[in-house]
Order: sequence, then structure tokens, then C-alpha cells
Amino acid sequence: MATHVGTASRISNPPGSPRLPQVLLIVGFVLIPLIVSVQLAWTQSSSDSNKSNHTVGLGKVLSSAHRGQIFGFDIDQNGTDGIIDDAVTLSNGGLKSSIETFDINSGKITKVVTTLVSNNGDVELVTYGIGGKDIGFVDEQRLSTKNGRKERNDRFFLLNTVSGEKITGQWTLPRSKNSVLGVLAENQATNTQVVSVYRDVFGSDVPWLIVTDLATNRILNSIRLKSVFTLAQDYVKAEAVTAISSYPGGPPPINVVINLKTDKIREFNGFNNGPAGAGEVNGLAVDSSTGILCTTTEENAQVEFYKLSDGSGTWTQLPNTESAGSEINSAESVTNDPLNHLFIITQPYSSTGGSSAIYVYDEKANLKETINGFNFPNSNLPPFFNVKVVINPSLRMGWVNGPSVTQLQQFFY
Repeated sequence: MATHVGTASRISNPPGSPRLPQVLLIVGFVLIPLIVSVQLAWTQSSSDSNKSNHTVGLGKVLSSAHRGQIFGFDIDQNGTDGIIDDAVTLSNGGLKSSIETFDINSGKITKVVTTLVSNNGDVELVTYGIGGKDIGFVDEQRLSTKNGRKERNDRFFLLNTVSGEKITGQWTLPRSKNSVLGVLAENQATNTQVVSVYRDVFGSDVPWLIVTDLATNRILNSIRLKSVFTLAQDYVKAEAVTAISSYPGGPPPINVVINLKTDKIREFNGFNNGPAGAGEVNGLAVDSSTGILCTTTEENAQVEFYKLSDGSGTWTQLPNTESAGSEINSAESVTNDPLNHLFIITQPYSSTGGSSAIYVYDEKANLKETINGFNFPNSNLPPFFNVKVVINPSLRMGWVNGPSVTQLQQFFY
């Protein structure tokens, strides 16, 4: 088991019951590794499989170097390198955490870049992903107690580049004391990165949007927000996108678009289909080349597609689900393939066979591929960490959590 010292997380209630509010857990909670059977069989079910000229299905399984729990990971969308963290609880109650690189083709760890041992488990290395031109972003989470009060004072490190397999510098967050990172928005096309930060986490817990150039360690802008959990970036329009979730029977969720240069915020309502409405927005992603936003919603097990320019759009029901009573089969994370203009969507509890599934949609809400055979670790546990999916569009290859919390699963779409 690995004790995580404070990443932004979401807790789910048992299926069928309302979701707990999105909260930020600061003081160490225990994530329970769930070891499940490894599935290596290739599977394909595709609406256009007869026309497909590429392989679809599961590939290799990667295990962390020390067989510790993987919290964060990412791959270079234009290369063959990837980055993970690796956390192992020691027999004395301490914690050993590492940052490691891997080859996305072989599924093998290529180097343990750095390792940190904390005797009391209050310091941990966590990777938040890859930004810019293959820049790895690492958080050294540091929790301490002073005069009976908890404090956070994290440090942030960069691998510029991940393929170089070494720490090359630091990233400076203004007012870093008692600040906790939330999400690094997906963007490997430009040097401008967007990251959510919760400040005063032991007090008012205020969310901010930080616009930064990781390569030069510059803060370009800071924007205070009402709420931010999911986060995407439209690098063409220089905008960030997040969503304000609803609740069962509540009003429509709200899609929020933030101009990163002017701080101007505009909002538009999301679809709210079904007897209980849409509920929580589980995941979202943007195709910057077309200006299309894709979201997944909890209560109605639907996927939505919007034009960011005017908020118009369409929606679709996940396969073999209904707008009422299918909450357990709702989709979670979303990532965009800007080369093929596709959205890749994870479903922890598959509605089409097996344990977990990935669906590939085009931007007009047409289901192109269904891939079963996955076993996401949180498909049998309330997720402290959402399932994450990352891709290399030119290879039509992706990596996702599982089959256990110490592993990642390769797939092709």
C-alpha cells in the first residue's frame, strides 16, 4: 500500500448513491492496491472494423520498477518515452517514491531517474505529466506538522526533456506554502501550460488557474476561479476549459471557458438529459484544431460534444446504457487525438463486456471503436484517483491504468 500525501482527488459513493462533493484531500490517506488478473488477449469490436487498416486491442503491461503504486504517468505524444511515479510503503512505516521513465513500445522501465525515502511517509514524488516539448512535471509533495498544525510546502521539478532521463531544474510556484496542485491540462503542442492550484488548503481552499511556461520557469498569468476539477486547454484560442458539475435532479452542468490572456470568463449550459439530469462532469477534453469539447457525465451515462465557439452540440448514450439507472456504467476520463480528430473515453465498469472498456468516438458523436479486456484498478474500488488515458496519435497507441495499481496497460485504437 502507498500513502499519498495530498493530490487533488475525487471520492465516489457506492453505485446508485449520490456522489460526494468534489473535495481536496490533504492529509495522508491510504490507497489500497487491488491486484487483479492480467489480461493480455487482443480484443476488437469496432463499428467500422472491416474497414480498419490498423490494429485495435490490448498490448503490453508495464510494471513500476519497485512494484509500487503508480499515481501519475504520461507519454510523449510525439515520441517513444513515458514517465511514471512509483510509491512503496516500507516496513518501518516510511515511504519510498521514485520517478521513472519507460519506453512506450516495449513497455519496459528505461531508468529510475530519482528516488526519495521518507521515514514518516510525509514526503512523496508524484508526476503530473508531460507538457511543452517533452517536459516532465514532478511534484515533491511535502507535508509537515508545526505546533500541531498541518502545513504543505511542495517543491516542483522538471525533466527537460523526459527522453533525457534526468532532473534538469525546478519550477517555481508563487505562494507555494499550503498550495496543492490539481490538474496539469493536456497540451504538448505549445510552451504555454495550464495547471490548477488550490491555495490555502487548510483554510478557504481557493482554486486558481496558473498559466506558465515550464521551459523558462515563468508564470504568465494567475486567474482565480470559483471551481475547477476537470481541466483542458485550447492552445489555438489560448483558452482553458473546465466544468461546474451538477447533482442528481439538479440544473444543467456549466461549461466554463477562460481566456488565458484577458482573464475573461464565459459560460454555457451543458446537456442535462435523463430523469436525474447529467449530474457530475467526470471528464473533458478539447480538440484545439477544431474547437470541439467532449465531456462525460455521471447520472445519465452520456457523452457530450460541443462547439466551444457557441455552445451548440450533440450527445450520445454510451452503448447498452440508459439515461436512468446506468450511473455505474458512466464514462470517466477523456483524451483527444487531434491528428485523427477522435476522443478516447474510459469506462471503468464496461457495459459491453468484461470488466472495463475504452470507446473511441469521432467528433460527431459516432462510435468508431469499442475495446474491451481492460481491468482498471478502480473498477472494483471507489476511485481515489480517476482512470487516466494518454495517447500517441501517430502510432494510434495509448496507455491506461491497470490491470493493478502498480501497472499500466498498453492498447491500440
